[in-house]
Amino acid sequence: MRISLILCFSIAVSGCMKDRTVARDRTSPASSVSATLSAGGGSSQIFTAMFEDPDGGSRIAEVTLSVMSNNVRPGAKSKWSANECLVRYDIADNAIWLVPNIGGTWGSHPIIAGSSTAFSNSQCTVLASGSSAHVTGNTVTVHVELKFTDAFAGVKQLYTSSKDVNGNWSASQKQDGSFVAVAVKTP
Repeated sequence: MRISLILCFSIAVSGCMKDRTVARDRTSPASSVSATLSAGGGSSQIFTAMFEDPDGGSRIAEVTLSVMSNNVRPGAKSKWSANECLVRYDIADNAIWLVPNIGGTWGSHPIIAGSSTAFSNSQCTVLASGSSAHVTGNTVTVHVELKFTDAFAGVKQLYTSSKDVNGNWSASQKQDGSFVAVAVKTP
């Protein structure tokens, strides 16, 4: 044991390792680049989020968009996911999940982006028809169409996170500023 410690120390001191190439750490997943909000069709709003992985966009497995009430941050308190609008997008399966009102789970089943289906909790409705994901180079761009309920309308924050193909999640990143979730009534 003592001989191996001395050997390691002498190799490090002698500079034998200064030309050694060290592989990049792959434990850090993709990162969120930006998120924007635009008007959708009628009473909906479309969130567009871009995520980047230096090893290619195809390494990004899932992303989350968390529309949070004022002063609520993902993971900041017990039962933080209850009564919020939390969406997960599985890129390979084109599947979208929504956290139900009770929080703590991703619901019983997904809907498929681009289909005519929708699902809701008491805060928002996810519209699959206006949702999609595209991989280009090192980037994944995700579009999620949402409608907000009257009870959930108001000032909100958007947090994003991503998971790579190895199962590593990024930390939730708060996007700049706040926005107003609008519940528009149709005549």
